[in-house]
Amino acid sequence: MQHTVNASLLVCLSEKGFSLDELVWRLRELFERKAHGEILRTILLLAEETLKLKVMQKAEVPVACDCGHAGFVLNGRQKSRRIRTSLGDVGLPALTRVKCGQCGRTHTLLLKFLRVDLHRSKTVELERRAIEQAVADSCRRAARTLEQATGTRTPHSTLHGWILDTKADQIDLPPDVLGALPATVFADGTKYKGAGAVRGDIKAMIGITAAGEFVPLGTWTGGESWKQVSEDLERRSVRFPAGTVLVADAEAGLAEWLADHADLHQRCQWHTVRDLYHAMWKNGGTIGEIRPVQDALKIVMGIELPKEDFELVPESEKDRIEEQMEKAEAQVLELVQHLSGRGFRKAADYLDRSRRYMFSYVRRWLQFGIACPRASSLIERFFRELGRRIKKLGYNWKPEGVGKITRIILKKCTRPEDWKKYWEERMRLDGS
Repeated sequence: MQHTVNASLLVCLSEKGFSLDELVWRLRELFERKAHGEILRTILLLAEETLKLKVMQKAEVPVACDCGHAGFVLNGRQKSRRIRTSLGDVGLPALTRVKCGQCGRTHTLLLKFLRVDLHRSKTVELERRAIEQAVADSCRRAARTLEQATGTRTPHSTLHGWILDTKADQIDLPPDVLGALPATVFADGTKYKGAGAVRGDIKAMIGITAAGEFVPLGTWTGGESWKQVSEDLERRSVRFPAGTVLVADAEAGLAEWLADHADLHQRCQWHTVRDLYHAMWKNGGTIGEIRPVQDALKIVMGIELPKEDFELVPESEKDRIEEQMEKAEAQVLELVQHLSGRGFRKAADYLDRSRRYMFSYVRRWLQFGIACPRASSLIERFFRELGRRIKKLGYNWKPEGVGKITRIILKKCTRPEDWKKYWEERMRLDGS
């Protein structure tokens, strides 16, 4: 059924003149702050009157009780309601209540028609906008931004509750989500300042399938060790296909506990060079002593793989690359002995542990014909972005709240289509 909604605008022109910019500014402010909300309110009240008339005429109503019966009678009681929306607060006074003709249960007719939950005080689209704004900035700043943009005042403590209550962070993945072909998995951890001046710990794992699809394998914010992360993967039956390589830094316990899941472990070469600096510095090394060792290590690790398809590379070229890898491993061992002989014990031990995982990208290419990253830059970028936001909105939060934020950010970054689908289903955008 079509209806025409007319709006009247009272205009008072100043005899002293006014600027075009002020006119545009005031008109836009009027529509954003008041007109849109009033039009929405008018449409809702029009729908309510139409439904009420159908009930009075005992005509078919596009609403059914929870018992399945679609026959209603007026209850004689009325109820007001105020709902927050991105168009402003919408007040709905004296809404009609009806009673089911079969079970006797009462309903607010318009809210039942709109599929609004009994105690919901906001629209889903406002909730989505608020959560996205809060995750991008902070709850306190998001509350101010929303009020400026929509005219709806939402306390930042309310936004806290929306984040904790939302299920938008849930990521349901099948055990074989990485597929059957060799995949690449990135794992890393970082710290944040949590509640009670306690430094919290965040761990995350992201996978990339052979088709290039990003897969959020999980986040852990309750202080779990890498051993517990490994046990969680086993509990969820997450399977890493044969030939999967784990790209990570030298964080304690990471490689040891995740070794059973991935066939290969590629130590991040960027971290190897950087951490070697700190290891030598702890042994009293100077810049003049450290830089030459770092430069030599960069040269040794710089084995470049052919760009063309593996099948098109001649066998002689593959043999040459394998010999170059073996030579590089021997040179790294010589570098370890050189550092040990000069008293850099920490640096020598660190480099000796790292050399076993330094050229896994070459081995994987020779075995499967699939190249993989030599650095964990992908997950480093994620953690850099995560750290920037957690510093703004994770301060003084408990692990449960930080976990929510982390999963929301991870889902938005790696599965934007799932994020969009969740909200579209919540908003019931079915074209009706």
